Amino acid sequence: MSMSHEAPARRWIGYRPRRAIVPLAGRASRLWPASLAVPKALFPLIDQHGVARPVISLILAELQKAGITEVCLVTGPGDDAAYLRYFEALGRSGMDDDLRDLRVDFATQLEPLGFGHAVWCGRNFALEEPVLVVLGDHVYTTDAPVNCAGQVLDTFARHGMATSGVALTPEGEIGGFGTVAATELVGHQGTYAVSAIVEKPDVEIARSRLRVPGLASGTYLSWFGIHAMTPRLFGILEDDYRLGRKERGEIQLTSAQARLCGEEPYLATIVSGARHDTGDPMAWLATQDALRPRS
Repeated sequence: MSMSHEAPARRWIGYRPRRAIVPLAGRASRLWPASLAVPKALFPLIDQHGVARPVISLILAELQKAGITEVCLVTGPGDDAAYLRYFEALGRSGMDDDLRDLRVDFATQLEPLGFGHAVWCGRNFALEEPVLVVLGDHVYTTDAPVNCAGQVLDTFARHGMATSGVALTPEGEIGGFGTVAATELVGHQGTYAVSAIVEKPDVEIARSRLRVPGLASGTYLSWFGIHAMTPRLFGILEDDYRLGRKERGEIQLTSAQARLCGEEPYLATIVSGARHDTGDPMAWLATQDALRPRS
């Protein structure tokens, strides 16, 4: 890493983000017609304790357990009303007491311009400090002592650098995820210095640009869905919005992260745990099966 990267890295050593942004404004077309009546983050899942909870409740519990105290939910125009009704009813019922100390704010994504744009819509909430970004349609499980979000935050605090959680991903699946080229840090097993980031690469690109020394052939590091980002990310997303810099008609978070990687040190840390998608019917069913109580 070049010396020009040292100042921003030192600035955040020991800092553990307390704020998180959760984009929820996607149109959820893969879950129509049910998502026309209920936002997908309010779809129910039976958790590992046999309790019916909406997806957003499981996400917030993950964040709260990791030490997050303030969350910004980025919703489409008018969609915050459904979440407000849920939180108000939750408070009256006395359920989910573990979420009582979590402050929840809202930001509106006025146009459906993509995941990166949704994160940019939470820029005022971030207050020019590092922030955790998590997917609004994934839940996470782990048997490790520290939960998945907490593992990413621990790495950020230890090194003071932008950090994304990654998973070991076989070659046949990388087309669905952001994937990185990286080199493992000496003395920090499972944590890598990232040199390149590519959104949903094909196999040819991965083989030529994204091989990671030390990993088995055909295995890559792909996004886990949890990112601890430095404030510079919002400046890059601002430029993307101002300049109309889009890919496939949208402002992409992964593309902004790739540019961030070119300006600052950027880390990837292998998360000990599993990610579970709820964004389409078959994925939702698989997630429910993964969460169901085991006898």
